[in-house]
Amino acid sequence: MASKDLRPHLTELTQHNNPPSESELQEAFELRSKLQEDLLQVDTEIRRLKEQRAAIQKSVDTYNDILSPARRLLPDILREIFYHCLPDDRNPTSSAKEAPILLTRICSIWRAIALTSPLIWARIHIALPGNPSLSFGTLSSAAITKRHLDFSKVMELRCQVVKDWLTRSGTRPLSISLSHPIGFNDHEAIDDWVDESQAYDVTEPLFQQIVSFSPRWKHVELSMPFSVYKKLQSHISEDSLPLLNSLKGDIGHNNWDDMFLEHPDSLPVRFLEAPNLRRLSLHSSQLPHNTMILLPIWNRLTDLHIQSRILNADFLNVVKLCQNLVTCQVDHLETSLRFVPPQTEAIIPTLQMIRINELGLPSDVIRAINAPNLKSLEYRFPARLCDHGPRLMRADVLLIFVERGASMLRKLTLVPQNLRPEDMVTCLHLANGVSHLVLKCGSYSYVDAVEDDALGSDFFDLHLLTIHINSGSRDILLPKLEVLEVDDIRQFKDEDILHLLTSRMDAARRGDVSPLRRLKLQFTRRRQRDIREEASELAKSSGYELSLQLDYRPDGLPYNGRLSPSYGTLPISFGLREPWPPVIL
Repeated sequence: MASKDLRPHLTELTQHNNPPSESELQEAFELRSKLQEDLLQVDTEIRRLKEQRAAIQKSVDTYNDILSPARRLLPDILREIFYHCLPDDRNPTSSAKEAPILLTRICSIWRAIALTSPLIWARIHIALPGNPSLSFGTLSSAAITKRHLDFSKVMELRCQVVKDWLTRSGTRPLSISLSHPIGFNDHEAIDDWVDESQAYDVTEPLFQQIVSFSPRWKHVELSMPFSVYKKLQSHISEDSLPLLNSLKGDIGHNNWDDMFLEHPDSLPVRFLEAPNLRRLSLHSSQLPHNTMILLPIWNRLTDLHIQSRILNADFLNVVKLCQNLVTCQVDHLETSLRFVPPQTEAIIPTLQMIRINELGLPSDVIRAINAPNLKSLEYRFPARLCDHGPRLMRADVLLIFVERGASMLRKLTLVPQNLRPEDMVTCLHLANGVSHLVLKCGSYSYVDAVEDDALGSDFFDLHLLTIHINSGSRDILLPKLEVLEVDDIRQFKDEDILHLLTSRMDAARRGDVSPLRRLKLQFTRRRQRDIREEASELAKSSGYELSLQLDYRPDGLPYNGRLSPSYGTLPISFGLREPWPPVIL
């Protein structure tokens, strides 16, 4: 519209910056005024149309609400949807911001359905605030008094919420997690006017409430200091846990001195006496206690996770009793200098997964474990520290273990940083049936200030997994490899990744190896080029699906190394610099 009204002689003025004449200025003013009036009319019409559209859309939204498929869902379908709204990695809390409480606040129909859905109320996390008189800091008498009042009100309300929650679960087996602050020292002196016997009175009614539902406890997770655990266990009788199947306990200590005291009942013995206990994950400073070895639970266990430090001799004694284990994890296995290698093996035909982290030298206790059906192995031991730095130890124990179960082993997790290269290669040759390889870093974190040419070499040469055309069957490492996960890659190039994929895809088409289906790589270095699309096309052209996850070192701040003109200036991440000389106010 404007271009048509613009006069030819005025159009010429848009081609240069010469000033217009008086007549041209007057003419341009008049034409612009007319066009502005037209714009006002158009804007008025647009507003009218927008208002008309908003009114129509409001009516459409009303009918959409009426016709919403959610209104026509059957209650059983809604109950199934509600169940999948619960957290996957933990028990739900009583927060109004998450399911199931949130589901009761949408509408009256959803509230009625949620309150009559026992399955969504069969899991709960209960947080215990701890002793209100105790704090890492110093509290005044007035603050302690106010804390006692606040804690009592919260716990009174929480007790009622837990009662209503668990009552709604009907007859369903329950999953309950209890957490209490660990680290406060309840043996420290408290003001004389504070009765120390009242330290946990605020939790006593809650313990009574939840224990009344203990016949339906199926999965229990405890995280609390020893003193609180004793109060909870005092409410548990020998026959009050008939359904308990899984127990995860972190029984800590309030006082560091307790770490060196003998507590015959410091472990959840009464929980361990549950007749149907099958899965046990335990952390306590007294593991295993002499009394625990005598308990009749070990032969029933299918899953055992020992999170505490344990001597190899004690661990072997436990394993010998666990003849039905399917999974076994030991986080801190210590080697005793007085350990005498056993003469007989501990044969566990049901064991399919074992994860052991040794704190010292490789232990002969591993040699004594015979798991003919082992499918997953993770075995770590640290490098031996010497005067000239860490020294890599021979991995004879690992090699014997892998060779013994090579026919069944499918997943292998190693720390190349602590293995000699020749032992690493020998191990992979022995594990020729492995389809899932995980190579983890021992101790590593991203340091953005490290220069790219100072990253060091890779602890495992991934080129060894590349298949050359003339390679014989004996030269191919891991011919059945389908999943590869590697941390802390420093020098292996992006081009090399493509070469690795190409070589194994070509070999898969020839029938020499299994195709790589999942690749998860974490790099210390920065990305050199984006190969994801090319890798996906390569897999598709070979007829395979490939899941590719490549995590590179973040680019971070602009380069500020020694060759940068900004070298010596503090980056933004160090915070605002104080002015100097300081400003005198």
